Amino acid sequence: MTTRHPRHPRPVPSPVETLRARAVRTQGWGLGLLTVAALLWVWCAVLLLTPYETAAGNGCGTLLADEYHHDEDCYESRDWPELLGLLATSVPFAVAGAMVHTRGALTDRLAPLLADLDEDRTEA
Repeated sequence: MTTRHPRHPRPVPSPVETLRARAVRTQGWGLGLLTVAALLWVWCAVLLLTPYETAAGNGCGTLLADEYHHDEDCYESRDWPELLGLLATSVPFAVAGAMVHTRGALTDRLAPLLADLDEDRTEA
């Protein structure tokens, strides 16, 4: 339900519509943060599951395969702390994304209830 402001030709959205639009935008931000976390997980999986070469041109197998040899060159070129750092970086994005998305979803679900409470308060 939109109303028109006396001085503005554009319709002014109701508070519920404004709240729902903000909730959808908040959910989008949450999904964006969760996407960043998922991309970091995919990047870590690619580094774990693909063979690679060192700077000297030595071929190294995947880090999670049986044929992986713990050569010094292979060990130095793709290090476990780098991979764990990727996973550690994804945690804040995942937590923040889940919280922001949940907040947007709850706000969207509560908007009609808040509108009903507002109508009851104005009627009394």
